[in-house]
Amino acid sequence: MLSLDKTALTAGLPGASVAGQVSAVKDNYFDQNSLNSVKSMGRNNDPAALKEVAKKFEAMFVQQMLKSMRDANAVFGEDNLFSSDEVKFHQDLMDQQMVLNLTSGEGIGMAKAMYQQMQRLYGKPVDLDTQSEAVKTLERSFNNPLPPVSMLKPLAAPAPNKNAGAGSKTAVAQTREEFLEAVKPYAEKAAAELNVGTDVLLAQAALETGWGKYLIHDTQGNNTFNLFNIKATGWQGKSVTVNTLENKQGVAQQERSAFRQYEDYEQSFADYVALIKNNPRYKDALLAGDDSGNYAEALQKAGYATDPEYASKIKRLLNSDSIRTATAVNPVEATEVQS
Repeated sequence: MLSLDKTALTAGLPGASVAGQVSAVKDNYFDQNSLNSVKSMGRNNDPAALKEVAKKFEAMFVQQMLKSMRDANAVFGEDNLFSSDEVKFHQDLMDQQMVLNLTSGEGIGMAKAMYQQMQRLYGKPVDLDTQSEAVKTLERSFNNPLPPVSMLKPLAAPAPNKNAGAGSKTAVAQTREEFLEAVKPYAEKAAAELNVGTDVLLAQAALETGWGKYLIHDTQGNNTFNLFNIKATGWQGKSVTVNTLENKQGVAQQERSAFRQYEDYEQSFADYVALIKNNPRYKDALLAGDDSGNYAEALQKAGYATDPEYASKIKRLLNSDSIRTATAVNPVEATEVQS
């Protein structure tokens, strides 16, 4: 992962060429010396500087995209014994190398589009003041993984789909305890109707929403209350379309899917109960009773989710302190009931 920055070798030496500077810029998009190379090119009024600015923005965009994917998947590893700061450190290094690989050469096409837009904006030839301003913008954004809106506004955005809004996943709880407290009463009612453990419904909702951190919202910011990510197939009510990852024959693929929108958490649990009780696929899940592990296994076998590790992830959450504490019977209350 660690690479030697050619700028350090060529700066100030006789015969150090602009081509050498460009090569140094491409070698490492996240190194401060690489940014200094772009600044140097801008001071020399080199037209290639704008192209390197665009490449850097593309690299930061891809880095942010990978970070968002890691964050969305973080809930799966919270109780993993192999999850540690050291693993995350090496994972970050791997992601940076992946960014370099993805954005080398032609990249993903974003840098080329931005470069063409900047050329049209600034005109030809690019003068020194304009070039320096573009480099300054990059420098201000060096610690910000997303490009500033002012640089992207000339790019035309696709028209929104009025029939199904492109929603987002937003947090509805700051802590695990806050999330469990909000949904537990409805989980208990649903568990009684299905004759299964409350803990497995809480664990499944936590898995599907990342403990309430990634719950689908519509374009106006309204909560869909869809705790179990039930799709809108056969649904007559409101729906919201979002990007989702589906596992197809062992390969994760991003798709756009419509999901049901409810009025509140109570309706979300009621619809989940109806789905499990009325769909013959889940008859084995209903036979699991209070064996929460078997219930999770039956859900996966019935095809509730495409993730091959779905049941294992639910069972890991069942053993988490948060779920255990939330579903523990209060000894005082138990004594009062027996008396």
